[in-house]
Formats: sequence, C-alpha cells, structure tokens
Amino acid sequence: MKEYQKKYYQEHKEYLDEKNREYYITNREKILKYLNTYRKINRVELLERQRQLYGEKRKYIDDYKLSRGCSVCGYNKCASALEFHHNGDKDFCVAEGIYGNRNLKKIEKEIDKCAILCANCHRELHNEILEGGVNNAR
Repeated sequence: MKEYQKKYYQEHKEYLDEKNREYYITNREKILKYLNTYRKINRVELLERQRQLYGEKRKYIDDYKLSRGCSVCGYNKCASALEFHHNGDKDFCVAEGIYGNRNLKKIEKEIDKCAILCANCHRELHNEILEGGVNNAR
C-alpha cells in the first residue's frame, strides 16, 4: 500500500499541494488552535523528541567531521575543533541547522557546500581573506 501511495503522491504532487494549501487557508484558525492545544498537552514529549533529534544530528555531524578531518592539515582528533567553512553559496549556518528545525537532508546539502577545517586553519584562511580585502584598506 505504501508504494501505491508514494507513486500516487508523486504523480499528483502539484494538485495535492494546492488542495492542502486551500484547506489550510480555509481552516487556518482551527488548525492553529489545535496545534497550540496539542503543544500544551504534549509539551514534555515534544521537548524530549527535540532533544533526541538534536543528539542524532550532533552525532551525525561529529562523525562526519572526524571521518574527513581538516582539509588543510588533516587534523581529526576532536570534532569540536573542526569547523565548516562555506565556499560561497550559504543558505544557513550548519550549527544553526542542528539547533533549528532543519532535517538531516537539508543539513547534508549545506555540508556539501563546505570544506572542513580545524579551528587554526579556519582562522588563518579568514585572516588571509581579510588581508586581501578589508585590512589592506587601512
């Protein structure tokens, strides 16, 4: 049954999205009231789920950083000392994605745009960038 539902959704995605949008617009107040009530009743469970998701994302990112290490010097002893350096196109900071409501797929897409650097190499890189631009203006 799941395969059928998945196939149906893929074939009718635009139509179903439009219907969902229409339903939300029509029933916005009712939906928001329900969500607020649900959040009040299930506050503890929601917070626990949020902590669990944070832990899963944190572990994934730490393992990812340690498996690759610094792309300049090769350091890979402590995940906290490894940082993501964006190479241009930046939608959001990876650290903010962990705390926020970004799912792992979105975080992975953002990570793909980054180089992993240890804290020292990252500071040196930014210092070189500044010396090439802002600091030379002095």
